[in-house]
Amino acid sequence: MKNIKRFIKDRICFLILYFFVTVIINTYMISLNAIRANIGDLVYLNVLIILIYTLGIFLDYKKWSKKYFELYNMLKSNYDMPDNEDDAETAIIKSIIKQDDEKYDEAVRDSIKRVKDMEEYISKWVHEIKIPISALNLILESIDDAEMEERIKIEVEKMNFLVNSVMYGSRSTASAEDIFLKQENLSDVVKQCIKSNAFMLIKNNIDIQIENVDYDIYTDKKWILYILDQLVNNSIKYVDKNKEKNTLEFRGNESEKYIELIIEDNGIGIAEQDLDRVFEKGFTGINGRNTVYKSTGMGLYFSSNIIKKLEHEMSVQSVKGSYTRFIIRFYKVADYLKVRI
Repeated sequence: MKNIKRFIKDRICFLILYFFVTVIINTYMISLNAIRANIGDLVYLNVLIILIYTLGIFLDYKKWSKKYFELYNMLKSNYDMPDNEDDAETAIIKSIIKQDDEKYDEAVRDSIKRVKDMEEYISKWVHEIKIPISALNLILESIDDAEMEERIKIEVEKMNFLVNSVMYGSRSTASAEDIFLKQENLSDVVKQCIKSNAFMLIKNNIDIQIENVDYDIYTDKKWILYILDQLVNNSIKYVDKNKEKNTLEFRGNESEKYIELIIEDNGIGIAEQDLDRVFEKGFTGINGRNTVYKSTGMGLYFSSNIIKKLEHEMSVQSVKGSYTRFIIRFYKVADYLKVRI
């Protein structure tokens, strides 16, 4: 019905013209007195005219409808329009679509260039800012006040983490070209992560437990380390200071299709209503709003994006006040290839 209304609206001028032509023919025939003797001839003539008009309109509608649906389906499916269409209307539509496509492609290229320029700028900025941070570490060695040294060291470690988060976060939206998968030992990856966060873990009296992580996995080491750093940093940030002992566990598990790495702490946990949203962009939840160390809600969002590009899986389980458990699944080679295909 909607298409018929659209067709009538498109052909309204012709339909009005048909009506006036019929009126003119009838007026002319009456003026000639050609049918004075038999009014039935005039009725027959009008019926014939209406049938001819109806047939013409029907055939025109079929042609219009076919072209309309072909055009609609091509636009919906993003297919190119056929080059053999020679009517003016289709040519105009093709010209408009081509111009819009060119503008869109140019806008996409411009956006990609701006993103790459920003990534390059951030990368250079990160390397520049690391120079004074490294200098601060050297200065720390000459400070005699142990308490002051520790306080500065904590802030330097926070700066290091934030700088790395900026660098990897800016690159997390980049294409898959920046991902290089190869075989890595999960135990080595976990130990490197713990080593890079050792100072803050010790400072917060977090006991590290490693169990059954000696597996070979296929991943990009720099990216998986970034993700583990985010998870460890969250464990440090949301430690439960009311508990006598704070723990952070790294446990491995093997199934038929994948290797699991479980990262579990006994911190303050995540509220049940926040669990489904922890990977959303900018979501901080109750913990992020209440803690002194404010959360941006971007770390887990970036981590989730990277996990998808690595074609791993990550999930979270938590009980408020008890524990938080992140599970990362690394597909084995055969199943990983199936996922990619």
